[in-house]
Amino acid sequence: MKIILGDNQFFGINHFDLEKGASIKKKFDSIEKICRFIQDALQVGMDGFMINSNDEGYKLISKEKFPSSKEIHYSIPYAHKYANLVNEEGMMSLLSHIMKNTSMISNLKSGARLVTSRNLKNLVPLAVDLEVPKQLPKSSYVYLQNIITDLVLGLGRYDLLKEFIISVRKNGYQPGIVTLNPIKLQKALEIIGENLQDLIICFNVNDVGFNVFPNKEEVEKFAKEQHSFKKMGMSVFASGAGNIPASINYIKGLNLDYVVFGTSRLENVHANLSGLKS
Repeated sequence: MKIILGDNQFFGINHFDLEKGASIKKKFDSIEKICRFIQDALQVGMDGFMINSNDEGYKLISKEKFPSSKEIHYSIPYAHKYANLVNEEGMMSLLSHIMKNTSMISNLKSGARLVTSRNLKNLVPLAVDLEVPKQLPKSSYVYLQNIITDLVLGLGRYDLLKEFIISVRKNGYQPGIVTLNPIKLQKALEIIGENLQDLIICFNVNDVGFNVFPNKEEVEKFAKEQHSFKKMGMSVFASGAGNIPASINYIKGLNLDYVVFGTSRLENVHANLSGLKS
């Protein structure tokens, strides 16, 4: 089981304690501080790190170098950017942004089709091309964020999941999908019939059932089963609400390929890593 450093602490996200999240964010008020913490965590023994494609995450990957032996897990899209662009300046501003920031002719055509047809399928390859920094090492993992995944699942647009997987592979990366409902996602993946051996499914799982959907029992069963794809557990410490030793023992009893957790303290990285690896 590989252990990945999460990024919630860098951006002030704590689903259990919002004030604590905002307070911790002050510790990471520059890209240099975020990078230093990631490098230190990797040196302690973490197998890699996960980062969001917001402005800080994009710049971090674009300007910093990380050990080639460590994995980078990069999640897209930063949906607020596109929503604000369209809401404030209209669909033509989106096309202008696409033409300015993509170099592939096929993606330029997809951008034009998106504006004229408003078919979301045309947005998928564009998002991969626009959101992933060119400096991201090939074979890194690129994830679809759960806000998009779960919307797609709710709409029944499983074709968009397939398009995402294909687009990520075409760009030389490995696909990942984040979801709050791995049971529903698994059923969707069975329908699209795509080869999933290189895919990682990332989902909430913890011993107290905090933000575990549809319920702890089903997700626990899912986590213990064998699948054609790989499984990554997130929110394993229930955003700090769970008992850490009990949480570690619970996670070690599951059949996970990856665990991702965030923390603002290097001593916690060392302690949690030691517990999970023992």
